[in-house]
Amino acid sequence: MTQEIEKTGEKPSRRTVLVSALVALVLSILANGYFYSLEGARGVYVWHPLLALKVLLFMGLGPISLAIVALPLEKLAKKLAMRVMRWLSFVGSILVGLISIAILAFLIVVPRTGSLEPARLNLINPSQGILAQGARSEAAFSAAESPESQEAAPIALSPLDRPLLRLAFSSDPHWGADTANATARTQILEEIAARRPDAFFMLGDTVETGNSATQWNLALSDLEALIPAVPLRLLLGNHDALFGGQYLYRKAFYPKGFSSDSGSPYYWSIDAGSATIVAVDLPWGTEMFGARQRTWLEKTLAAADPRRPLIVVSHSYFYASGYDDPTFDTPWYDHYQNIPALVPLFEKYGVDLVISGHNHYQELLAHNGVTYAIIGSMGGIPDPEPSYRSPYSQWMKVAGYGWLDVDVLPGRLALTFRSETGEARQSATIEY
Repeated sequence: MTQEIEKTGEKPSRRTVLVSALVALVLSILANGYFYSLEGARGVYVWHPLLALKVLLFMGLGPISLAIVALPLEKLAKKLAMRVMRWLSFVGSILVGLISIAILAFLIVVPRTGSLEPARLNLINPSQGILAQGARSEAAFSAAESPESQEAAPIALSPLDRPLLRLAFSSDPHWGADTANATARTQILEEIAARRPDAFFMLGDTVETGNSATQWNLALSDLEALIPAVPLRLLLGNHDALFGGQYLYRKAFYPKGFSSDSGSPYYWSIDAGSATIVAVDLPWGTEMFGARQRTWLEKTLAAADPRRPLIVVSHSYFYASGYDDPTFDTPWYDHYQNIPALVPLFEKYGVDLVISGHNHYQELLAHNGVTYAIIGSMGGIPDPEPSYRSPYSQWMKVAGYGWLDVDVLPGRLALTFRSETGEARQSATIEY
């Protein structure tokens, strides 16, 4: 039959069509397989189910389906329908193959060839822990805690009031976004630098588009200019991970020689002397929270020293107030993936405080003995007024910028939510 069709000039032949469709299908599988193996990529599909993503995911099935449909049409007296199906399949195979190759080239080449400018930063190597700064004078500590009253006389602090460890947390600066507030971002960095914490954690969405070397360079330049001496550790957010951004994140903030107890640059635990800090990899939700990370997390929480506070940090949140995305109707509040997957572990192993970003609010929540803090935006556009208030919410600030200070004191944690200018908005104490 094939020979007869080829002799009558009915091109492309059955064999050509089938082989082309199979090649296109394989290339499509490779492109999608590589894309969804990247950090955060599966979360894009779950939380922003764009039509384009669905088309790209299933595009390889189009040509092979048309080729199969054309097979029984060969028996018809008039071959027009068969020819149409074959040509559609053949042209579709070429398009799918080219698109798949372009996607692979984009995802593999662009982030790996991005050139980053060297920046002098005091990056925290997770495997080396955090050491609190040397003894401070009471006057210096008083001034750092109360910049608005620096001319006042020093306040004598008892040992119970003097922090064992001073930590600062921010999230979602979104360098590179036209909607980000660069002034607020700069103010926050300047205020944190002036307070000289023992460690500063940025919990993700450092840049708007992860595979853009230009945006990472903007972040590196500002961080070097404003907080070069502050011990710094970043988490990978969903925006940071976009289109292979994990490679630029590692190049900038997890250089050669760094290591972690998990073996991953995206989740780890840090011995901070007076506290244990555990980071989990949740760019969107639990898409990256597989068996390996869960096993590591449970083992790490179980082994934590019960005499020290146990603090977990993440990009995406757990309990939170928020709203339904108007475009995709996805819920940006009480996280339906993270809560059932991780909260039982927090409660079982006595986690004291969970700190997250992702939502651009500041919020304090508590449930079953665990306190949850969402630290707000470090410059990214504020989220809209929430339409849903979590039943576990204790305090919330909408439409503002800021960060969170956490002081580890004997027997308790002192939390202070601050504005971009350093003003204390809300304080709370957690006993451990």
